[in-house]
Amino acid sequence: MSSTLWHLVAAQLNEHAYMQGVERTVDRVRATAEVFTPSELVVEILSSIDLGLLAPGRTVLDPACGDGQFLVGAKWVKMIHFGMSESLALADIYGIDLMRDNVDLCKRRLGGGTIVMGNTLKPTEQLNGQTEFEHQTMTRLFTEPRTARPTKTRVQSSRSKRGVPDIQPAAALL
Repeated sequence: MSSTLWHLVAAQLNEHAYMQGVERTVDRVRATAEVFTPSELVVEILSSIDLGLLAPGRTVLDPACGDGQFLVGAKWVKMIHFGMSESLALADIYGIDLMRDNVDLCKRRLGGGTIVMGNTLKPTEQLNGQTEFEHQTMTRLFTEPRTARPTKTRVQSSRSKRGVPDIQPAAALL
């Protein structure tokens, strides 16, 4: 893949300093096990995967999105490599985090997408500080059957043919 693409993605990631914007105390890190992904690692991961996983209509889900570092990288690959508008790229992006401040920071950094406070391991659990919209979104995303959004460029997997969304968790891209 073009080194130009990765320089542009890295530049967008580097507009936000590593772990900037939220106070992360030692106690908080112990309680939440927060570990943030440096820009260089995001670029390394994204440059090593089949970019078809980020094509238009392919959903990216980061189940522990933190400040959105990985999702920001995915957004810019969608926009630069695939020529998607920002709004179309963001329509494919989902992020979930346990911490309200991380969710708010991720939303600001991305400028959109579906970013909610929730517990991916217990999606129907109501969290302190979680909005009703976020709770309903978590319940809908993780418990209700969904049909995939059809697109002309979408590759239908056996999962999406059965009405299960063809979501690519960030962890699955590693």
